[in-house]
Amino acid sequence: MSHQSGIQVSKELSKVFADAVSTGNTRMIRVSIEHESLIPNGTSTVQDGFEADYKQYIEEYLDTTTPAYIFVRLDEKTSNNEYKWLFLCYVPDNAKVRDKMLYASTRATLTRELGDYRFVDNIYGTDKSEFTWDGYKKHLAHKAAEAPLTRREQELVEIKAAEAQTVSDYQGTTSRKSFTPGIAFPLTEKAVEALSQLTKSKEERSSNFVSLHLNNETIDLDKSANVTINELKNTITEDAPRFTFYIYSSSAGKESLVFIYTCPSGSKIRERMLYSSSKANVILEAENEASIKVIKKFETSDLSDLTLDYFAEELDTSSNGGSGASTPTGSIVGDRIQLLGGTKQGFKRPAAPGRRRPPTSVSSSSSTS
Repeated sequence: MSHQSGIQVSKELSKVFADAVSTGNTRMIRVSIEHESLIPNGTSTVQDGFEADYKQYIEEYLDTTTPAYIFVRLDEKTSNNEYKWLFLCYVPDNAKVRDKMLYASTRATLTRELGDYRFVDNIYGTDKSEFTWDGYKKHLAHKAAEAPLTRREQELVEIKAAEAQTVSDYQGTTSRKSFTPGIAFPLTEKAVEALSQLTKSKEERSSNFVSLHLNNETIDLDKSANVTINELKNTITEDAPRFTFYIYSSSAGKESLVFIYTCPSGSKIRERMLYSSSKANVILEAENEASIKVIKKFETSDLSDLTLDYFAEELDTSSNGGSGASTPTGSIVGDRIQLLGGTKQGFKRPAAPGRRRPPTSVSSSSSTS
Protein backbone atom coordinates (compact mmCIF):
# COMPACT_ATOMS: atom_id res chain seq x y z
CA MET A 1 0.00 0.00 0.00
CA SER A 2 1.28 3.48 -0.88
CA HIS A 3 1.63 5.89 2.02
CA GLN A 4 0.77 9.44 0.84
CA SER A 5 1.65 12.65 2.71
CA GLY A 6 -1.42 14.68 1.68
CA ILE A 7 0.77 17.45 0.23
CA GLN A 8 -0.63 18.83 -3.03
CA VAL A 9 0.67 20.59 -6.14
CA SER A 10 0.39 24.39 -5.89
CA LYS A 11 -1.36 26.48 -8.54
CA GLU A 12 1.99 28.14 -9.25
CA LEU A 13 3.66 24.81 -10.03
CA SER A 14 0.73 23.67 -12.18
CA LYS A 15 1.02 26.83 -14.26
CA VAL A 16 4.82 26.66 -14.58
CA PHE A 17 4.71 23.04 -15.72
CA ALA A 18 1.77 23.61 -18.08
CA ASP A 19 3.67 26.50 -19.71
CA ALA A 20 6.80 24.34 -19.99
CA VAL A 21 4.82 21.58 -21.71
CA SER A 22 3.04 23.93 -24.12
CA THR A 23 6.05 26.02 -25.15
CA GLY A 24 8.81 23.41 -24.96
CA ASN A 25 11.32 26.11 -23.99
CA THR A 26 12.06 24.90 -20.45
CA ARG A 27 14.82 22.34 -19.87
CA MET A 28 14.64 21.86 -16.08
CA ILE A 29 12.26 22.61 -13.24
CA ARG A 30 13.19 22.08 -9.60
CA VAL A 31 10.30 21.36 -7.23
CA SER A 32 10.45 21.71 -3.44
CA ILE A 33 8.08 21.10 -0.54
CA GLU A 34 7.49 24.35 1.34
CA HIS A 35 4.65 25.21 3.72
CA GLU A 36 2.99 21.84 3.04
CA SER A 37 2.81 22.53 -0.71
CA LEU A 38 4.73 21.57 -3.87
CA ILE A 39 6.18 24.71 -5.44
CA PRO A 40 8.59 25.48 -8.32
CA ASN A 41 12.01 26.39 -6.95
CA GLY A 42 14.08 27.19 -10.03
CA THR A 43 13.82 26.77 -13.80
CA SER A 44 16.31 26.64 -16.68
CA THR A 45 15.61 27.29 -20.35
CA VAL A 46 16.67 25.18 -23.31
CA GLN A 47 20.05 26.41 -24.53
CA ASP A 48 21.51 23.45 -26.42
CA GLY A 49 20.96 19.72 -26.78
CA PHE A 50 19.80 17.53 -23.89
CA GLU A 51 23.29 16.32 -22.94
CA ALA A 52 24.89 19.78 -22.95
CA ASP A 53 22.05 21.37 -20.96
CA TYR A 54 21.95 18.47 -18.49
CA LYS A 55 25.65 18.80 -17.75
CA GLN A 56 25.37 22.58 -17.40
CA TYR A 57 22.34 22.79 -15.09
CA ILE A 58 22.10 19.67 -12.95
CA GLU A 59 24.79 20.54 -10.38
CA GLU A 60 23.19 23.83 -9.36
CA TYR A 61 19.97 22.05 -8.41
CA LEU A 62 21.54 19.53 -6.02
CA ASP A 63 22.25 20.46 -2.39
CA THR A 64 24.05 18.16 0.07
CA THR A 65 21.30 18.37 2.72
CA THR A 66 18.11 19.42 0.91
CA PRO A 67 15.90 16.99 -1.07
CA ALA A 68 14.41 18.07 -4.37
CA TYR A 69 12.37 16.83 -7.31
CA ILE A 70 13.74 17.80 -10.72
CA PHE A 71 11.90 17.62 -14.05
CA VAL A 72 14.16 17.39 -17.12
CA ARG A 73 12.76 17.86 -20.62
CA LEU A 74 14.11 15.32 -23.09
CA ASP A 75 14.54 16.04 -26.80
CA GLU A 76 12.24 13.19 -27.88
CA LYS A 77 8.51 13.72 -28.37
CA THR A 78 5.46 11.54 -27.87
CA SER A 79 2.88 10.69 -30.54
CA ASN A 80 0.89 13.69 -29.25
CA ASN A 81 3.83 15.97 -30.21
CA GLU A 82 4.67 16.72 -26.56
CA TYR A 83 8.20 16.50 -25.23
CA LYS A 84 8.95 13.58 -22.93
CA TRP A 85 10.16 14.30 -19.39
CA LEU A 86 12.64 12.67 -17.01
CA PHE A 87 11.70 12.67 -13.31
CA LEU A 88 14.52 12.90 -10.73
CA CYS A 89 13.94 12.42 -7.01
CA TYR A 90 17.00 13.45 -5.01
CA VAL A 91 16.92 12.73 -1.26
CA PRO A 92 20.45 13.09 0.17
CA ASP A 93 21.65 10.93 3.04
CA ASN A 94 22.31 14.06 5.12
CA ALA A 95 18.71 15.29 4.88
CA LYS A 96 16.48 15.32 7.94
CA VAL A 97 14.48 12.14 8.53
CA ARG A 98 11.20 14.06 8.32
CA ASP A 99 12.20 15.50 4.95
CA LYS A 100 13.11 12.05 3.68
CA MET A 101 9.70 10.73 4.66
CA LEU A 102 7.87 13.69 3.10
CA TYR A 103 9.65 13.52 -0.23
CA ALA A 104 9.37 9.72 -0.43
CA SER A 105 5.63 9.78 0.31
CA THR A 106 4.80 12.74 -1.96
CA ARG A 107 6.48 11.86 -5.25
CA ALA A 108 3.61 9.69 -6.53
CA THR A 109 1.13 12.51 -5.85
CA LEU A 110 3.36 14.97 -7.71
CA THR A 111 3.61 12.96 -10.93
CA ARG A 112 -0.02 11.87 -10.80
CA GLU A 113 -1.36 15.43 -10.56
CA LEU A 114 0.89 16.68 -13.37
CA GLY A 115 0.33 13.62 -15.57
CA ASP A 116 2.17 10.34 -15.05
CA TYR A 117 2.22 9.68 -18.77
CA ARG A 118 4.50 12.68 -19.37
CA PHE A 119 7.34 11.16 -17.30
CA VAL A 120 8.84 8.33 -19.32
CA ASP A 121 11.69 7.56 -16.93
CA ASN A 122 12.69 8.25 -13.33
CA ILE A 123 15.77 8.13 -11.11
CA TYR A 124 15.61 7.95 -7.33
CA GLY A 125 18.91 8.51 -5.53
CA THR A 126 20.66 9.73 -2.40
CA ASP A 127 24.01 10.88 -3.78
CA LYS A 128 24.90 13.65 -6.23
CA SER A 129 26.99 11.24 -8.31
CA GLU A 130 23.83 9.33 -9.23
CA PHE A 131 22.51 12.41 -11.05
CA THR A 132 25.62 13.47 -12.97
CA TRP A 133 25.76 12.77 -16.70
CA ASP A 134 27.85 9.66 -15.99
CA GLY A 135 25.30 8.59 -13.38
CA TYR A 136 22.49 9.05 -15.88
CA LYS A 137 24.32 6.96 -18.49
CA LYS A 138 24.85 4.20 -15.90
CA HIS A 139 21.12 4.32 -15.18
CA LEU A 140 20.35 3.84 -18.88
CA ALA A 141 22.89 1.00 -19.13
CA HIS A 142 21.33 -0.73 -16.12
CA LYS A 143 17.87 -0.51 -17.68
CA ALA A 144 19.17 -1.93 -20.95
CA ALA A 145 20.87 -4.83 -19.16
CA GLU A 146 17.86 -6.13 -17.26
CA ALA A 147 17.77 -9.88 -16.68
CA PRO A 148 16.11 -11.92 -19.46
CA LEU A 149 12.47 -12.74 -18.83
CA THR A 150 10.85 -16.15 -18.75
CA ARG A 151 8.27 -16.90 -21.42
CA ARG A 152 5.44 -16.23 -18.95
CA GLU A 153 7.00 -12.96 -17.77
CA GLN A 154 7.43 -11.83 -21.37
CA GLU A 155 3.76 -12.60 -22.04
CA LEU A 156 2.76 -10.44 -19.04
CA VAL A 157 4.94 -7.59 -20.28
CA GLU A 158 3.31 -7.77 -23.70
CA ILE A 159 -0.17 -7.83 -22.16
CA LYS A 160 0.58 -4.76 -20.02
CA ALA A 161 2.05 -2.96 -23.02
CA ALA A 162 -1.06 -3.70 -25.06
CA GLU A 163 -3.29 -2.46 -22.23
CA ALA A 164 -1.23 0.72 -21.91
CA GLN A 165 -1.45 1.35 -25.66
CA THR A 166 -5.22 0.86 -25.55
CA VAL A 167 -5.53 3.46 -22.80
CA SER A 168 -3.27 5.82 -24.76
CA ASP A 169 -5.31 5.39 -27.96
CA TYR A 170 -8.68 6.07 -26.33
CA GLN A 171 -7.85 8.46 -23.48
CA GLY A 172 -4.73 10.24 -24.66
CA THR A 173 -2.63 8.93 -21.78
CA THR A 174 -0.49 5.91 -21.06
CA SER A 175 -0.59 3.67 -18.03
CA ARG A 176 0.34 5.20 -14.72
CA LYS A 177 4.00 5.14 -13.77
CA SER A 178 4.74 3.06 -10.69
CA PHE A 179 7.08 4.29 -7.97
CA THR A 180 8.20 2.29 -4.98
CA PRO A 181 6.60 3.97 -1.95
CA GLY A 182 8.26 4.61 1.39
CA ILE A 183 11.74 5.55 2.55
CA ALA A 184 14.87 4.45 0.74
CA PHE A 185 17.90 3.94 2.96
CA PRO A 186 21.09 2.83 1.17
CA LEU A 187 22.60 -0.62 1.71
CA THR A 188 26.06 -0.73 3.27
CA GLU A 189 28.91 -2.57 1.57
CA LYS A 190 28.73 -5.29 4.23
CA ALA A 191 25.05 -5.81 3.52
CA VAL A 192 25.57 -6.04 -0.25
CA GLU A 193 28.49 -8.43 0.20
CA ALA A 194 26.45 -10.72 2.46
CA LEU A 195 23.45 -10.66 0.09
CA SER A 196 25.71 -11.50 -2.85
CA GLN A 197 26.53 -14.80 -1.18
CA LEU A 198 22.92 -15.84 -1.75
CA THR A 199 23.45 -15.86 -5.52
CA LYS A 200 26.08 -18.60 -5.29
CA SER A 201 25.53 -22.34 -5.44
CA LYS A 202 24.97 -24.29 -2.24
CA GLU A 203 28.53 -25.61 -2.31
CA GLU A 204 30.13 -22.18 -2.83
CA ARG A 205 28.16 -19.81 -0.60
CA SER A 206 29.10 -19.15 3.01
CA SER A 207 25.54 -18.55 4.24
CA ASN A 208 21.89 -19.05 3.34
CA PHE A 209 20.57 -16.55 5.91
CA VAL A 210 21.14 -12.78 5.90
CA SER A 211 19.55 -10.45 8.45
CA LEU A 212 19.60 -6.67 7.92
CA HIS A 213 18.76 -3.81 10.27
CA LEU A 214 18.57 -0.01 10.25
CA ASN A 215 21.78 1.61 11.47
CA ASN A 216 22.42 5.38 11.24
CA GLU A 217 20.03 5.79 8.30
CA THR A 218 21.53 2.89 6.35
CA ILE A 219 20.50 -0.73 5.89
CA ASP A 220 23.36 -2.62 7.53
CA LEU A 221 24.25 -6.27 8.05
CA ASP A 222 22.91 -7.66 11.31
CA LYS A 223 24.18 -11.23 10.87
CA SER A 224 24.62 -13.95 8.30
CA ALA A 225 24.78 -17.70 8.85
CA ASN A 226 23.95 -21.15 7.55
CA VAL A 227 20.80 -22.30 9.31
CA THR A 228 18.24 -25.03 8.79
CA ILE A 229 14.57 -24.20 8.46
CA ASN A 230 14.00 -25.45 12.00
CA GLU A 231 16.65 -23.06 13.31
CA LEU A 232 15.29 -20.04 11.41
CA LYS A 233 12.87 -18.70 14.03
CA ASN A 234 15.55 -18.94 16.73
CA THR A 235 18.16 -17.13 14.59
CA ILE A 236 16.16 -13.99 13.79
CA THR A 237 16.41 -11.25 16.42
CA GLU A 238 13.27 -11.47 18.54
CA ASP A 239 13.18 -8.06 20.29
CA ALA A 240 13.42 -5.67 17.30
CA PRO A 241 12.32 -5.52 13.64
CA ARG A 242 14.50 -7.18 11.03
CA PHE A 243 14.67 -7.73 7.27
CA THR A 244 15.67 -11.33 6.55
CA PHE A 245 16.65 -12.95 3.25
CA TYR A 246 16.62 -16.74 3.48
CA ILE A 247 17.17 -19.59 1.01
CA TYR A 248 14.65 -22.34 1.67
CA SER A 249 15.50 -25.82 0.36
CA SER A 250 12.52 -28.07 -0.34
CA SER A 251 12.44 -31.79 0.28
CA ALA A 252 13.11 -32.22 -3.45
CA GLY A 253 16.21 -30.03 -3.25
CA LYS A 254 14.68 -26.96 -4.97
CA GLU A 255 15.92 -23.66 -3.50
CA SER A 256 13.78 -20.52 -3.13
CA LEU A 257 14.97 -17.13 -1.89
CA VAL A 258 12.35 -15.51 0.36
CA PHE A 259 12.14 -12.15 2.13
CA ILE A 260 10.79 -12.07 5.69
CA TYR A 261 9.92 -8.84 7.49
CA THR A 262 9.59 -9.45 11.24
CA CYS A 263 8.32 -6.77 13.62
CA PRO A 264 7.68 -7.97 17.21
CA SER A 265 4.58 -6.51 18.86
CA GLY A 266 6.74 -4.86 21.52
CA SER A 267 8.76 -2.83 18.98
CA LYS A 268 8.97 0.93 19.44
CA ILE A 269 6.58 3.04 17.39
CA ARG A 270 9.46 4.82 15.61
CA GLU A 271 10.99 1.45 14.69
CA ARG A 272 7.68 0.20 13.30
CA MET A 273 7.29 3.36 11.22
CA LEU A 274 10.81 3.31 9.74
CA TYR A 275 10.97 -0.42 9.08
CA SER A 276 7.47 -0.60 7.64
CA SER A 277 8.09 2.39 5.36
CA SER A 278 11.43 1.11 4.05
CA LYS A 279 10.81 -2.63 3.55
CA ALA A 280 9.74 -2.34 -0.11
CA ASN A 281 12.84 -0.35 -0.99
CA VAL A 282 15.06 -2.82 0.88
CA ILE A 283 13.93 -5.55 -1.51
CA LEU A 284 14.39 -3.29 -4.52
CA GLU A 285 17.90 -2.22 -3.46
CA ALA A 286 18.89 -5.80 -2.62
CA GLU A 287 17.78 -7.02 -6.05
CA ASN A 288 19.54 -4.13 -7.81
CA GLU A 289 22.77 -4.03 -5.80
CA ALA A 290 23.32 -7.74 -5.13
CA SER A 291 21.62 -9.20 -8.24
CA ILE A 292 19.36 -11.47 -6.20
CA LYS A 293 15.76 -12.40 -7.01
CA VAL A 294 13.20 -12.74 -4.23
CA ILE A 295 10.58 -15.39 -4.95
CA LYS A 296 8.11 -14.63 -2.14
CA LYS A 297 7.68 -12.03 0.59
CA PHE A 298 6.30 -12.58 4.07
CA GLU A 299 5.81 -10.56 7.24
CA THR A 300 4.95 -11.50 10.80
CA SER A 301 5.05 -10.23 14.38
CA ASP A 302 5.49 -13.72 15.81
CA LEU A 303 8.60 -15.77 14.99
CA SER A 304 6.78 -18.99 15.86
CA ASP A 305 4.93 -18.59 12.54
CA LEU A 306 8.14 -19.52 10.71
CA THR A 307 7.84 -23.30 10.71
CA LEU A 308 8.93 -26.10 8.43
CA ASP A 309 5.30 -27.05 7.80
CA TYR A 310 4.49 -23.54 6.66
CA PHE A 311 7.36 -23.23 4.20
CA ALA A 312 6.88 -26.77 2.94
CA GLU A 313 3.20 -26.26 2.18
CA GLU A 314 3.50 -22.76 0.75
CA LEU A 315 6.70 -23.02 -1.29
CA ASP A 316 6.68 -26.71 -2.21
CA THR A 317 3.07 -26.43 -3.39
CA SER A 318 3.90 -23.31 -5.44
CA SER A 319 6.93 -24.94 -7.04
CA ASN A 320 4.81 -27.92 -8.07
CA GLY A 321 2.50 -25.65 -10.02
CA GLY A 322 -0.30 -25.40 -7.47
CA SER A 323 -2.56 -22.43 -8.03
CA GLY A 324 -3.52 -22.06 -4.40
CA ALA A 325 -7.19 -22.21 -5.26
CA SER A 326 -7.53 -25.70 -3.87
CA THR A 327 -6.11 -24.89 -0.44
CA PRO A 328 -8.45 -26.68 2.00
CA THR A 329 -10.09 -24.90 4.91
CA GLY A 330 -8.15 -25.56 8.09
CA SER A 331 -4.82 -26.08 6.28
CA ILE A 332 -1.61 -24.49 7.50
CA VAL A 333 -1.65 -21.99 4.65
CA GLY A 334 -5.36 -21.25 4.98
CA ASP A 335 -5.37 -20.78 8.74
CA ARG A 336 -1.86 -19.70 9.75
CA ILE A 337 -0.06 -17.95 6.91
CA GLN A 338 -0.67 -14.72 5.06
CA LEU A 339 1.48 -13.60 2.13
CA LEU A 340 2.15 -9.92 1.57
CA GLY A 341 -0.73 -8.73 -0.54
CA GLY A 342 -2.54 -12.08 -0.21
CA THR A 343 -5.98 -12.89 1.08
CA LYS A 344 -5.25 -15.91 3.24
CA GLN A 345 -5.68 -15.46 6.97
CA GLY A 346 -3.49 -16.42 9.87
CA PHE A 347 -0.01 -14.87 9.80
CA LYS A 348 0.39 -12.51 12.76
CA ARG A 349 0.97 -9.37 10.70
CA PRO A 350 2.90 -6.55 12.41
CA ALA A 351 0.69 -3.80 13.80
CA ALA A 352 0.56 -0.58 11.81
CA PRO A 353 2.94 2.14 13.07
CA GLY A 354 1.37 4.09 15.92
CA ARG A 355 -1.30 1.52 16.69
CA ARG A 356 -1.64 -1.12 19.33
CA ARG A 357 -2.68 -4.58 18.20
CA PRO A 358 -6.10 -5.41 19.68
CA PRO A 359 -6.26 -8.47 21.95
CA THR A 360 -7.01 -11.70 20.13
CA SER A 361 -10.60 -12.80 20.61
CA VAL A 362 -11.82 -16.40 20.39
CA SER A 363 -15.18 -17.06 18.78
CA SER A 364 -17.67 -19.27 20.55
CA SER A 365 -17.54 -21.77 17.71
CA SER A 366 -13.85 -22.41 18.26
CA SER A 367 -13.58 -22.05 22.03
CA THR A 368 -14.12 -25.67 22.77
CA SER A 369 -11.10 -27.91 22.83
